[in-house]
Amino acid sequence: MFNNSPPGSLPSTPSQAHTPTPPPGPRTELSIDPDLIPRTDELKISLAFYRALQDANLENGDLDEDEVNRLRNPVQHVDEIDDKDVLLSLKLFLSTTRASNQVYADVRTSMQEVYPEHEILSLDKIKKKIAELTGVTPIVHDMCPNTCLAYTGPFADLEACPTCEGPRYDQDIFLSSGGRKKVARQHFYTMPLGPQLQALWRTLNGAREMGYRARQTELIIEELEENDGYIDVYEDIYHAQEYLDAVRRGDISPNDVVITFSMDGAQLYEDKQSDCWIYIWVIFNLSPDRRYKRKYVVPGGIIPGPNNPKNTDSFLFPGFHHVCGLMKDGLGVWDASIDRTFMSRPFLYCFCADGPGSVHFTGLVGHHGAYPCRLYCGLKGRHKPRAPHYYPALQKPHNYTVQACSHDDIDPASIAGCSPTLYVQNMEYLLQSRNPTNFKDRRKETGIGGLSLLSAFPATSRLPVPAGFPGDAMHSSTLNLGELFIPLWRGTFNCDKTDSVASWEWVSLADDDAWNAHGAAVEACRPFIPGTFDHAPRNIAAKISSGYKAKEWQGYLYGLAPALLHGILPLKYWKNFCRLVYVVRIVHQRQIPRSQVLEAHEMIQKFHIEFEEIYVRRRVDRLHMVRPCLHAILHMPSETVRVGPPPLYSTWTMERMVGDLGGEIRQPSNPYANLSERALLRCQINTLKSLFPGIEPGSAKQNDLPMYSEDLGDGYAFLRA
Repeated sequence: MFNNSPPGSLPSTPSQAHTPTPPPGPRTELSIDPDLIPRTDELKISLAFYRALQDANLENGDLDEDEVNRLRNPVQHVDEIDDKDVLLSLKLFLSTTRASNQVYADVRTSMQEVYPEHEILSLDKIKKKIAELTGVTPIVHDMCPNTCLAYTGPFADLEACPTCEGPRYDQDIFLSSGGRKKVARQHFYTMPLGPQLQALWRTLNGAREMGYRARQTELIIEELEENDGYIDVYEDIYHAQEYLDAVRRGDISPNDVVITFSMDGAQLYEDKQSDCWIYIWVIFNLSPDRRYKRKYVVPGGIIPGPNNPKNTDSFLFPGFHHVCGLMKDGLGVWDASIDRTFMSRPFLYCFCADGPGSVHFTGLVGHHGAYPCRLYCGLKGRHKPRAPHYYPALQKPHNYTVQACSHDDIDPASIAGCSPTLYVQNMEYLLQSRNPTNFKDRRKETGIGGLSLLSAFPATSRLPVPAGFPGDAMHSSTLNLGELFIPLWRGTFNCDKTDSVASWEWVSLADDDAWNAHGAAVEACRPFIPGTFDHAPRNIAAKISSGYKAKEWQGYLYGLAPALLHGILPLKYWKNFCRLVYVVRIVHQRQIPRSQVLEAHEMIQKFHIEFEEIYVRRRVDRLHMVRPCLHAILHMPSETVRVGPPPLYSTWTMERMVGDLGGEIRQPSNPYANLSERALLRCQINTLKSLFPGIEPGSAKQNDLPMYSEDLGDGYAFLRA
């Protein structure tokens, strides 16, 4: 049964994975023999990065002596800009950051013509001034132009890419002095996190905001003591079992900064290949109404395209090395609210991405593998005969004899949460692979494809692997489920030759008239959906093929569809869908009562079993209907207890950052370099605003209400129509 007792752990279940004889007592961290030399190239490389990260500190990183000294010895005063010309230049720059560089130059020229007594800094000088004031400068490394790898860690001294064999440098450049200089063909940016965290504490208001987590944690611990150790309402990660356990162990102190890593790929242009990757840091010391705003989300690094990286560890290594150094050596912080300095250490709470993106840092085989769950819960999938993809079907199909997949039915109540102990056992088993063939066999046997670089972070400064790999509530509950149910109901879902759409009794929207009428009904609801609900769903019949947004899917599936499909879907299919809606609505509440979490846990199990019974019906040719997103949803209620409400660590924030930075690109001929510059500028500007709260354009106004509104006090206002 579902265990809601905070001191206890979630239920465990026998795993289908390889389980060698465990050592005495459970162990949740890797213990790798320092003399181990893996027998495969993949493991050799990943272990080299792992060992390099384990040895990381601020001294052997990419920062110079002055930058390291600044991280250890923070500035202990509130900064002010006394030079009015510099202040005017900064305000002008901030007002034009979303425009082209030429706009700043033109406005500067015009202002100097009218006010010649003012010396407004040039664009180059103002950028240098911002870097000087914030202490945020990029960490720059060379990379393969084909995005195979970055020349970091064990690749640092290579002069050619071992994957594509392309040269690292252009032809030597002859200098006027007579010397020669090697110029890298391409490089990428990593933005250091340390200076940006320091800046958040250096004003009175900023320090109070950063102290939110510590204050809330004290209140929650008091509540637990008064309530026999039970949480009544889940509303943040601070109520989660993993967080509270880390606080009890002393891994998270009141001075520390809790952060989350999130990563995603970005297609910069629809009409040409432009794949790149972006990762960010979200600061969980801030309150939920602060931490997801543009001003506080920190771009960590840009991995330029045009291709997906062949070795992602090499690109993540500089940013991880920096954060690892902060964990070991500590970050010097001056708290302006109480005039106190202390050492703070980042605690990495979660590592987030969508399904395809997560394989770049989890080391797991991914959602199409035999073990598709990133929590490593032990569920083994089933595949069709002579087909490579596995599906997380709980019920064994009739007359099903596929080797290694013919296990009996799985009770959803027996599915566990994450299993760090089992992961450690199987990871060490994989590292002992005798040769490449044996490695492939063990990879399939365990569901682990390689060593996760995250295992190298200090064990006391993160959740155990894979406990820090929660599911992504954004993609699984919106895009993925939308792209499952609508094709099923329309009869356009892929149908095997041995099956027939004509036998699908749930098909209710196949007729064009019925589908168009349903789309029109969705459109007719738009005027009645408040603007605070974000993007209201458009006509799904007309717009689904042109990019229906995740927010539209959310509003449609969990707001409109239950009502609009009543009387259209056959009753048992409509009821099954409503079970799903009930669960997703519960776990997406701002405050989630414990009693509702328990109800959601029971209801999602009923939904999953019923889905397989009424759609799949134990048919081998319908296994593909059991998409990985269905299994991901199954974990949502228990994950609410373990790590907090799923929306708080989903990829909504990451997707917003991708769209936001992508929209600022002003150089289509060189989008990757421009994107890197925009990400760096975002970090510098946000740090500048943290250090000088009054510098932001319009900050001197009494309130942030729009034009033609009237402030009524107590947080209320009349707004224009």
